[in-house]
Amino acid sequence: MLCESMPDIMWFLNDNRYSECHLLFHYIILPEPKEETMTVKIWHGEFCYEKSLEEILSERTFPITAEGRKEMIEYIRSEDYAFRQ
Repeated sequence: MLCESMPDIMWFLNDNRYSECHLLFHYIILPEPKEETMTVKIWHGEFCYEKSLEEILSERTFPITAEGRKEMIEYIRSEDYAFRQ
């Protein structure tokens, strides 16, 4: 299941990206530690984020907190579910 191995909040506070995919569903989390936010970008396709910048279908920003991480996981999973329908 998506997000099972997602790192904890410290990963993002240290300005580390995280990405994952399931079949053609891809997402990347881009942290902004100075702003205490992390942005999720979602796209469908075969290529990595850098090769898919024009293919971004959805984007949402969350606070870098435990609650923000939980909301982000729910958002990613709901987008994946909608994609598979």
